[in-house]
Amino acid sequence: MNYKLRIKHPSGAEFEAEGPAEFIQTEKEGFLRGLPAAAAQGREPGKHQEEPAGEPRWAALAETRNCLLVLKNKHHGLRAADAALLILAAERQLNANASVGAITLSKAIKASGYAPERIDRLLTKANREGLVKASGTKRNRAYQITDKGLERAWLEARKLQ
Repeated sequence: MNYKLRIKHPSGAEFEAEGPAEFIQTEKEGFLRGLPAAAAQGREPGKHQEEPAGEPRWAALAETRNCLLVLKNKHHGLRAADAALLILAAERQLNANASVGAITLSKAIKASGYAPERIDRLLTKANREGLVKASGTKRNRAYQITDKGLERAWLEARKLQ
């Protein structure tokens, strides 16, 4: 029988496992053992660690230019749709903005060095897969990244760093 376990630690670390009970138990113990060591590393008095260890450094991937959150570098092999997910995730993580307007997102993707087609067509597949949610119509459309989309963006961000 398969079980599923999800843990969110106050430090921001998250754990998720699915499988037999023995596998989940051993993985959970390893995760919990690693927490105090990760919390003690890299924390000096007077220094504030922005993100937990193992998390992508969103501030290293994205920056604000001309009131737009854009990717700092254009990465080869990264498609415009993936760049849009990264921008939405960085917007949520750095600026705590739940949704981004379609026009703003389009400008941010272009400023990041990608040439997107229409944003609604670009994010159709992501919307179908449940990575983003679209709200509004026509010029009032806004996009919000879901938890599933945040996971995908997290994986892409880890590849880029």
